[in-house]
Amino acid sequence: MPIWTNEVPDDPRGPSLPIRRTPPRKPLKAIVTSEDLIGTDTHYWKGRTMAHEKIDCEACLHGHARRWHAYLSAWEPETALHFLFECTQQAAKHFSFYHKAQGNLRGCYFVASRWRQAPNGRVLIRTQPHNLQGITLPPPPDLVALLSILWNIPLPAFDDPDQHVDKPTTHNRRILNPPNPADFFHPGSP
Repeated sequence: MPIWTNEVPDDPRGPSLPIRRTPPRKPLKAIVTSEDLIGTDTHYWKGRTMAHEKIDCEACLHGHARRWHAYLSAWEPETALHFLFECTQQAAKHFSFYHKAQGNLRGCYFVASRWRQAPNGRVLIRTQPHNLQGITLPPPPDLVALLSILWNIPLPAFDDPDQHVDKPTTHNRRILNPPNPADFFHPGSP
């Protein structure tokens, strides 16, 4: 019997933000909410971007090249949407230059566009400090936790140094719907 409620429960895995990439036609204008960016090698595998796993990486075994992608959180004033912004290594260098000049990325206004408005055109980033007077930015999220939720990678237990967490692989990830042994039982079989 279902239990009905008017209260929307929190996601037990924690908060999540949508990922946005630079659109082909209209420039993306946003303000960075994270202190810095993070990056990792990724694969485009089975229709989505996934983190590269050094051990038993299925995409590598099938010959898919890896690319480094950067992630930061940003807020779009036009829509008030808080999101994760993904960009390539080349585009991320503009954020690194800003970080070195300003000390952190939070409050950095950026415009991301594509060369000649082509869907796979080079991403062009323009950064500048922004007057935040009268603007309350969302708090900076834990980028590693957000990406771990998105890619279904177990989070390491940072609070307990004695707890050993195996490096996540395709073989030891949490499965949302694990197979039930009873599903494979056939009457009359041993």
